[in-house]
Order: sequence, then C-alpha cells, then structure tokens
Amino acid sequence: MKSIKNSSRIVAIILVFAMITLLSFNSQKDDSEKRFYYAFNEKVQIEQVVNKILVKKKTTLAKSNYEEVAKQLLGEIKIEWFNNDISEIELKDLKNKEEKVNSLISDDEVLSVRSIYKTSDNLEFGLSDEIIVKFKDEIKDSEKEKILTRFNLKKSKTTKIYESVTISKNDDIIEVANKLYESGNFIFAYPNIICKAELFSTFPNDPYFQFQVTCHNTGQTFNGHSGTPDADIDAPEAWDITTGNNNIIIAVFDEGVTSDHPDLPNTRQVRLNGSNFGSGDVNNPSPTGNDNHGNSCAGVIGATMNNNQGIAGIAPNCRIMPLRWDGTTTSDEMADGIEFAVNNGANIISNSWGYGTSNNNYIPAIVTAIQYAINNNVVVVFAAGNTARHNSCNDNGYVTFPANANVDGLLTVGASDRYDNQSDYSPTNALIDIVAPSHRAYPPETYIAAGYDCGGISGETFEMWTLDIPGDAGYNSWPSAGIHPPSTGETLPNTGTNYLSYTGRFGGTSHACPVVAGVAALLLSVNPNLTPQQVFNILTGTADKIGSYTYVNGRCNETGYGRVNAFAAVQAATCTTTSFVNQTVTTNTTVVGCNVNVQNVNVQNNAKLTIDAQNETTINGTFEVQLGSSLDIN
Repeated sequence: MKSIKNSSRIVAIILVFAMITLLSFNSQKDDSEKRFYYAFNEKVQIEQVVNKILVKKKTTLAKSNYEEVAKQLLGEIKIEWFNNDISEIELKDLKNKEEKVNSLISDDEVLSVRSIYKTSDNLEFGLSDEIIVKFKDEIKDSEKEKILTRFNLKKSKTTKIYESVTISKNDDIIEVANKLYESGNFIFAYPNIICKAELFSTFPNDPYFQFQVTCHNTGQTFNGHSGTPDADIDAPEAWDITTGNNNIIIAVFDEGVTSDHPDLPNTRQVRLNGSNFGSGDVNNPSPTGNDNHGNSCAGVIGATMNNNQGIAGIAPNCRIMPLRWDGTTTSDEMADGIEFAVNNGANIISNSWGYGTSNNNYIPAIVTAIQYAINNNVVVVFAAGNTARHNSCNDNGYVTFPANANVDGLLTVGASDRYDNQSDYSPTNALIDIVAPSHRAYPPETYIAAGYDCGGISGETFEMWTLDIPGDAGYNSWPSAGIHPPSTGETLPNTGTNYLSYTGRFGGTSHACPVVAGVAALLLSVNPNLTPQQVFNILTGTADKIGSYTYVNGRCNETGYGRVNAFAAVQAATCTTTSFVNQTVTTNTTVVGCNVNVQNVNVQNNAKLTIDAQNETTINGTFEVQLGSSLDIN
C-alpha cells in the first residue's frame, strides 16, 4: 500500500458583484414601498433597508481617505468592505439622511451610492452601477446599440452567458433594468447584485463554541488572546459531511466521565460493568473529587452539538465508552483497560496519559495491549506528553511511554498552538506523527513551583474549552492545586446554562490527543471498514503543513506530518476504490481514482500506464511491464 497524494481543499467565497443606483436620494422613487426586479419573467419583491447604503468609489481613491470623507459627510457610521472599491455603510443617525447621502453622491471620487435591499426572506444585498442583461437571439447588434444608447448605458463586460452594462449614478437602476426587460428585447435584465455567498458549513448553536478555536479559528478573542485565522481543524467543513455515527464508539481511558453529564448524557455513553480500573465501585467509571481530566477529554470528542448549551464535540453523534483509572491502578491493570475496550466493542481508544520515561518498552504488557488493539482493528491514539520547554530553555523534551511504543499504526499526537506553531511544551521528536491544536504554553510560575530554573511563556496558561464536573468540583471553579495562573477560585465560564459543567481551562497534548481521536471517529463514521493503518495514513496524509518547519518526505520532528485537518481527512475517507484488474494495456492509459486497486495487469506494445490516485494505490497479484513499456505511479 502506497500513499500517493494528499487531498487538498480550495474554498472560494464568490462575491457576486451587484449594484443598484437611484436617480439621487432626492429624486428616486419612494423606497418606503416595496419594489421589485425581474428575474427572467418573475417579479422578485424587495424592500429597502433604510439605514444602509452601498457605495462604489473610484479605484484611485484610497480606502482610508474614502472612510474619512464618508465619516465627515455621514456622521457616525459602520463600514464593511466587499472588495477594494465597494463598501456597505450603516448609518447610525438617519436625521437629514437624504441631504447627507446626496453630498456623498456629488463627490467626483464616488461612482455610485444606492440603497441596500432585502428579499422577502430577509436576505440583504446591494446594488451599484451595473445591469446584467442577455439579449434575445433575434436582436441584431445595431439594435442592441440603439437600446443601450437610449438608456445611456455603456458596455462593461461581455461573456457567452451575459453582458454587463454600466449606468449613470444619477439614474434609478431598478427602474431602468425593469424598463429594459419590459421592452421585450431581453431574456433577462436585472441590477447586478452584490451579496456574499455562504459557505454552507455547520456552525452549532452551543454558546461556548465561539471559544473553541480548535474547531474554528477566525482570529477571534478568547481567554484574553486571539490567534491566526484558520489555525484549526476545519471542523465545520467536516461536519457538512458527517457529525459522526452512533455505531462508532470511542473509549476514553482516563479519570472517568460523569454519569448523565448535561452535555454528554448516558444515551451517548457506553457505561459498562467492570469499566473502573481504579479505586471504588468497579462498575462505576465516574470521576471523583476534582478529577475532571476524563470529562475534558470525552467532551472534546463527543459533547452534544446544537443543544443550546456548552460546547460541541468533534464527533458529537458518536458514543463515548468511559474507562477509569487513578493512582491505585497498576501497570498490568492499564493493559487490562486497553484489552477491555477492545473486547467490548470500542473502535478507537483515546489515551491522554503516559509515564515519564523515554523507554519505549517500559511496560511490555501495555505495548502488547496496544498491539492487540491494533491487530483487532481498533485505532489507538496516545498523547506524546508535555516534556519540552522550547521557548526559554531550548529543551526539545521527549515522547513519553507508551506514546513511544514501537507499534505500527499507533498514533502519537503532539500539540500546536493558536498561531499554527508547535506548542512550547510539545516534544520535538521523530516519533511525533501528527499535532492538533491546544494551548500555547504553560506559565513560568508552573516551572518555578516545580523547581525548574526556566520554562514557560509569561501570560500563557490553559485555554481550551470542554466539559467539567457539574457543580464546583473539577476545573471550574479553578482548584487550589494545579496551574497558576489562573488564580485559585477563578470561574470560567461564569455565565450560561449549567456553566459550572464546563471549563475554559484545559490543554496540553492531553487536549490534542482526543482531537485526533475525534477526527478518527469521523473517518470511521463515513467509512467503517478502514483499518487502523488506513486511518493513520489518511490523517497523516491530509494534515496541514504548518509553521516554518522543514518537512522532509512530508514530515518534520516538530509537528510530524502536520496539523490534523478534519475536513480533508473526512473527504479522503469517503473515497471509493477504482479497480483496474485483469487488463492488458497496449496504448497509453491513465487510471484516475481516490484509491486505485491494480491487479493482474500486463503493460506491453511500448505503452505507458499511469496510475493517478488521490489517496492510495494497492498493487496485487501479477503485474508485468514489457520492455519498452512503462508504469508511472503519481
């Protein structure tokens, strides 16, 4: 099996440039009444948005100069740019509106000033200085010119589909467009509409989702910081394809998960007898005291989406199997926990834990348990550990056991930060397979308290949002022991439904690990037949190359194969296999597919066979290439 090529994504936001002008704001029709334009022969009813206008300036006028003039003439305003020359202005004070707007129209550097309108279903759009037309086939060119001259219109663009014509800024663009269509010479004639096309991505109504920069980073402010736009896993785009399948089960082997958590009810948990490998009731995998780590990991993967509270998990329609361990759990029982997950139907095991050693054979039973899981088609994900101190100590750290176990298909996860760089604590190591977003760095106070003479970045601390133990236990309110800042007793969040059931203070590779596990769950949701190695190949093969690191053969020691991209990975997982079997190739032939299976093929007669696979090429059976012929695998 050979990985051929990474899938890629180009998201285009198309701005359909549109323009509507009015004779002037003193002489135009009464826009308090509904107006219409013709879409073919349909009258589309529209209504003016009284506090907004669309302005098109000359390209030679600088934005800053334009904004200064607009503020002087219009008073308090809000400006949103559609492109370098077209902007929407929202007027805060409508007093003397017509006088103010007419003064803007009279400026020679302004090409048009027209109203903003909305459709009957409240879609707002603007009109500037162009009308889009298509003449009927029988209209001769000479007649076309006469029509355009009659209405004082000038051609600006001609395509095989339409023509655009410009109109004076003193003419009513809706009235002129309607008269053109009503003349009977046009298939369509309407004012060119400027409106941002939507990317139909899934944005949940969970109120704290706005702070989940792991899923969707727009550069928004969260926890007092802002990051780099798109330094995220493209979760909303992936959710357009799948939000998970209820048949996929992710075992979270950690400090336990709260029974019937408000954002993770037992209907979405697989709570089994014998799932507590720590102290207490063997059949109860719930956390005790402030031990919230398991809730936090489980929430990253599976918190309920669109329930108007809390956060959204990466795979919110999949199920969580809580497995609990604590300080009383022995090493053999840790191996037992992994085996328990496999034997009870888990598809993925998420492990945000490890031992502080770089010995990859430290506990043979655990290594064997990981191998047992992968051999039984279970994806195993481990956090790499938080051992590095890059910023102030130049310490690359090490990958802890068992994330460093020498088992093919084991996913070892490091952390990236809100700027799409390696997190300060994430190890630089050849064992790192992939990274996922988490907090940037620990505060220096943490290392000072632990007796180190260097480490951390001032002003940084945990900042990832997820689940907490309901009530005052857990990370919210912030416990007396742990990372400072935040200070003991801080409440984050401190408002919202069941706000003490959530925390904005999680991080480390402990957070990055369930992010990757959640994305793996999305892959299995669309393609449950994937093996652990195939999941590994897809995740690493579609990861985004981030930072200024040197990637050799697709990977580097700082971030492995890059930062996980849920959208690209899910796209790759939905690939079907193109089979090219029992074929004799005598002419140049190209086989294109997402996955290509080649079996029993004979290339002869000086022909060239090209295999162009987006994801993987598998070659089985006999494969013969005669002298003079060739095989090219892209």
